[in-house]
Amino acid sequence: MADEKGFLIYDSVSPRSEEEILRFWKDNGIFEKSLESRKKGKLFIFYEGPPYANGLPGIHHVESRSFKDIILRYKTMRGFFVPRRAGWDTHGLPTEMAVEKALGIKSKREIEEKIGVEKFVEEAKKNVFTFIDAWEKLTDRMAYWLDLKNAYVTMTNGYIESLWAVISKISVEKLLYEDYKVLPWCPRCGTSLSSHELAQGYRKVKENSIYVKFPLARDNSSKQLASFLVWTTTPWTLSGNVALAVNPKIDYVTIECAENSGEWLILAEPRLNVIEREYKIINREKGAALVGTKYKALYPNSAAAGNSYRVVAASFVSTEEGSGIVHIAPAFGGDDLAVGKKENLPTLVTVSEEGKMKTPGALWDGKFIKDADPLIIEDLNKRSLLFKVESYEHDYPFCWRCETPLIYYAKSSWFFKTTAVKEKMLSENAKIAWHPKYLRDGRFGSWLKENVDWGISRERYWGTPLPIWRCDRCKKVKTIGALKELDELNPNPTNVVFMRHGEALHNIKNRVNPFSPENDSKDELTEKGRKDVIASAEKLKKENIEVIVSSPSARAKETAEIVGNTLGVKNIEIIPELYDVMIGKFEGEPISEFKKEFSSFGERFTKKPGGAENSRELRKRVMKALGEVRVKCAGKKVLVVSHGDPIWVAIATLEGLKETDYKESFYPSPAEFKKIKLHNWPYNPEGELDLHKPYIDKILIKCDCGNNMKRVLEVMDVWFDSGAMPFASQGWLSHHLVAKPPNYPAEYISEAIDQTRGWFYTLLAVSSLLGLESSYKRVLSLGLVLDEKGEKMSKSKGNVVDPQMLMEKYGADAVRWYFYTINQPWDDKLFREKDIQDASRRFLMILWNSFVYWRTYKEVELPLGSSTSKSRPKLVINKWILVKWSEVLSTVTKNLEKYDIVAAARALENFVVEDLSRWYIRRIREHMKHEKSDAAKECSATLGFVLLELSKALAPFAPFISEGIYNGLGGERESVHLESWPSFAKATKGSNLLLENMEKIREIVSKGLEARQKAGIKIRQPLQKLQVTNSKLQKELLELIKGEVNVKSVEFVKALKEEVELDTKITDELREEGIVREFIRAVQDFRKGLKLTPQEKVELAVKSSKEFEKILKAHKNLIEKEINISDLSFGDLGESRTKEISIDK
Repeated sequence: MADEKGFLIYDSVSPRSEEEILRFWKDNGIFEKSLESRKKGKLFIFYEGPPYANGLPGIHHVESRSFKDIILRYKTMRGFFVPRRAGWDTHGLPTEMAVEKALGIKSKREIEEKIGVEKFVEEAKKNVFTFIDAWEKLTDRMAYWLDLKNAYVTMTNGYIESLWAVISKISVEKLLYEDYKVLPWCPRCGTSLSSHELAQGYRKVKENSIYVKFPLARDNSSKQLASFLVWTTTPWTLSGNVALAVNPKIDYVTIECAENSGEWLILAEPRLNVIEREYKIINREKGAALVGTKYKALYPNSAAAGNSYRVVAASFVSTEEGSGIVHIAPAFGGDDLAVGKKENLPTLVTVSEEGKMKTPGALWDGKFIKDADPLIIEDLNKRSLLFKVESYEHDYPFCWRCETPLIYYAKSSWFFKTTAVKEKMLSENAKIAWHPKYLRDGRFGSWLKENVDWGISRERYWGTPLPIWRCDRCKKVKTIGALKELDELNPNPTNVVFMRHGEALHNIKNRVNPFSPENDSKDELTEKGRKDVIASAEKLKKENIEVIVSSPSARAKETAEIVGNTLGVKNIEIIPELYDVMIGKFEGEPISEFKKEFSSFGERFTKKPGGAENSRELRKRVMKALGEVRVKCAGKKVLVVSHGDPIWVAIATLEGLKETDYKESFYPSPAEFKKIKLHNWPYNPEGELDLHKPYIDKILIKCDCGNNMKRVLEVMDVWFDSGAMPFASQGWLSHHLVAKPPNYPAEYISEAIDQTRGWFYTLLAVSSLLGLESSYKRVLSLGLVLDEKGEKMSKSKGNVVDPQMLMEKYGADAVRWYFYTINQPWDDKLFREKDIQDASRRFLMILWNSFVYWRTYKEVELPLGSSTSKSRPKLVINKWILVKWSEVLSTVTKNLEKYDIVAAARALENFVVEDLSRWYIRRIREHMKHEKSDAAKECSATLGFVLLELSKALAPFAPFISEGIYNGLGGERESVHLESWPSFAKATKGSNLLLENMEKIREIVSKGLEARQKAGIKIRQPLQKLQVTNSKLQKELLELIKGEVNVKSVEFVKALKEEVELDTKITDELREEGIVREFIRAVQDFRKGLKLTPQEKVELAVKSSKEFEKILKAHKNLIEKEINISDLSFGDLGESRTKEISIDK
């Protein structure tokens, strides 16, 4: 890739060169061309897990996108058509919390009481794309080729309607239900959480647990001072206690502690170790004997029924910890609630949804539960009811978004019955190709086996509204699956006929409409206009118009009166918002002049030339007017007389069109009318269709009992939004004839390992609930990116890494290569910036220098084409590198086919570093120095071909440098990313033998160099001979040994102590040659410092001792050839550039 002057655009391994490549791709539409060229290929389906764009992207996003992009690029090069649509997650707590912070909101209650749901929701819409530019910049900069223009967005009406369709289908399958259950509850966010959300927020905590005494209530002289000993980690739940549970099969004992004579304690015998003081056993009995025993309530509650405060049987009570007796508070535990239902016990909700105690009269009333605990403990101690306090370390759940400690709280919620499809999920999971494999039956499989029903409803505001309507009278519920169903169930449908006024004076003059009162009054209908209106009125007779509403303009009112007289409708209501578009300073000007102000159709919605009203402002007021008409004229047929633009905008909006599609909507001619039904749909204050709260909450539907149904107030778990993306992103509706969308299932998805509790789970759950195969066939689960100490990155710790900075400093290829080679994808990465730098130096720089070497010495012009690979090189080193490349390419291909990205990348790196650079290029240097020779041409062509094929194989991994090398070599296509995956020759007996022999040669060389090192002899010092035991190596291979070990000869000896033996005797002749070699190296370094190319000849003058001069003169021919000088002279250095060098004799 060269500019007009022939300079490479990618001229170094640097961020600057990568940015030049980015411009080249963008200017030439390379990504789009890569898709277009494969459109007829087999489809490879990929799903992009939607991130949130209201926060900045992090280094972990670069990790996941690197492992996505490489497979998508590889499959594209293999001929597949790989659409890759971006997606954005928008709903839920991640957005709501950001809005709360921006608005200074500290609690859920403040949203309703201070801000209002409508304002909160509108602010949420603005927040979702706060950092969209940063995301798109990162996506572009790291060369993650993604279709951002057609991204699916979870908050759009079409997406939400599809989500409704999925919910409706699940409801039809009777897998949607409402129940009163104890659920994880966030008191700060004021909402329940699902089990998969809960799993993402556990932490180790240390807190006080207590052993409490519950005195027996009965007057039994033998047990008058006896108490049940009960252990709890949540003192705040004691106010909700209604029973104690024992296991009927366990042995319980009554003991008397030595220091408290007369006071007896009852606990499970296997738990006596908790006493930690002297005691004696008074009585032993099974738990069954204790059932029914009454005790005194620690905190009596008037709402407790007469059968409360007694011992009940429960099989879940164990002796693994505590005392073997469990206190039952049905409002705060799943098992507790189950026992409460079985035993007909009351549920005492003594904590508010905000996590504050509801215990009137108590010191802790109104306190947050964790703040109440020490006060409750102190109170129990004062009343001699506290046996002991213990520090207890355990895993405790925290909110995955706000990090508030969760509580278990009894609430009425909606659920998907995922337990009913557990076996389906397990069987589908068995078919999924997991990377790593152990996740299938391990972390993920175990999670599925312990699956509980999915709590899908959230008591929040910004989310997909739960599409369930309930009748207050008969309690029947209805699940809605499409907008058309809201119309079908409209209690009072309002039908509208839109009619444009008849032709007026400004119409025939092609002038912009008048709007000032003076000009408006003069703009009467023309004679033709009146006739056209009368004709339309005759046609409207069969429409049974009951009400006429009109714009206040003279031309509209005249039209309405003519129609009213014809139809016998006397009263005409004037609605100001139906007036024509406000045109500003263009009033009365030629229409053509006004149109010139808009360079595109889209500007009509945003631009306000001369103070004119734009189409969004027009839509807002017109839809407001129609909303009033719908309410006032419910169940009637209404004629709306207005103007061209208001009618056009209204119909386009009512049809649910996007702004970009408005131009396709109906635009009326003067006196033309169109019938349309005012939908039973929600619209926001801007006049847009909007399925969110609070607008959807105003929509009523009719119930079979004759009453109206209202929507339940909850929104959906935000994880459902992404879990249903295979359906919603494609606009799938349950009434479609197809059971599943067209692009289903995905061949490949990849996200971080925490998604085993998130997206990976919800995707499988949704598809299973719909009775379909898993929505993905293969998943690559990625490890976390931690700091170098192994700690999670966070702003508060100051250890967050800015990925944009890394790419500005080292380039995207280096960052990508780091992830592909540092360790397996699923292993955690202890991130060090030095490792990025190492990836560049270790691989990219060596690769680039190999290309620069070829470019410096090239003897043939490219493109080389496939002919080079088919040619039969004569030199064994060239034969070997072609065979070696085929072997490596075969390995890389096989690894990528099985998604072993790291093995593929490491194979490429090893080839470039060890085989190409450190072996092949070193061994062809002598040939390349002989310009125009057949050997130089052959080596040039071979190296060029290998680099060309290598650039193709490297393209999915390192898109920038591969593009730079490919174009620098003169590749045949416009871009390496439009190339097909390179082919490789099958291994033959001869090729395998060549590889084996070369490996033997390299082993001999390695041992020869090791012998040199032990003897302390530099590599530039020639030696006489190397003796080896292998006599089957061909002569040309032996030359490689001589050159690499720097010996005059290689001799075969049958019997040696070692496999190789080096003659380390240095004769005077050898020493002189060694001195000359050191001199040549020093001069070459001098040339390099002067930035001379190898082809540039120079004159060399040397000033030295006579002895040294004599040695150099004796080897003048060798020096002139090696250094490429035209003349070697001795003595005066003149005005030439000089450098003092020291040669060790």
